[in-house]
Amino acid sequence: MPLQTDEICDIARCERKVRTLKALIVYHSQFGNTRRLAESMAETMRQRAEVRLVSIDALDAAEVETADLVVTGSPTHAFAVPQAVRDFLEALPAGILAGMSVAAFDTTVKVWPLRHLRASPRLLRHLRRLGGKPIAPPQTFFVQTRNPQKSGQIDLLLDDQLGRARQWAEQILKKTNEERAEG
Repeated sequence: MPLQTDEICDIARCERKVRTLKALIVYHSQFGNTRRLAESMAETMRQRAEVRLVSIDALDAAEVETADLVVTGSPTHAFAVPQAVRDFLEALPAGILAGMSVAAFDTTVKVWPLRHLRASPRLLRHLRRLGGKPIAPPQTFFVQTRNPQKSGQIDLLLDDQLGRARQWAEQILKKTNEERAEG
């Protein structure tokens, strides 16, 4: 995508200002783990981009059209993307992500022997079918099967996952900005 600029001109001079990257992070979360990862990514990206963080069930398709970067995440359910996420993506107009950078992530159980059957690659395929241009390989973040805290709160993310999410968000942001500058 070419670098977006706005020109501000007066009689004496004309300046070009680079438009701030607009990122949209969309997530589906049943127990809050995917939401926490999305929040961590948004916090990292807000240092250099305008970021909107929204649950997929509260997303309006019009919000998608204004983004430069769309990051989508969900848990892995039954070896795939949850039905609610598939239904939403299939209802979006064809080409809605045309020219936009896209990335996908999921949460899954680390000890699961079939973890190659996870949501993020399929989620990225959905985004590509809508016209999106993948900016990074799909990413998986790991959860455990039981809550060791027994505090009533469900916190299943493994210890290093929020840090990994921040690093991945930084990489996505850097790659998106590089491609915008080249375009």
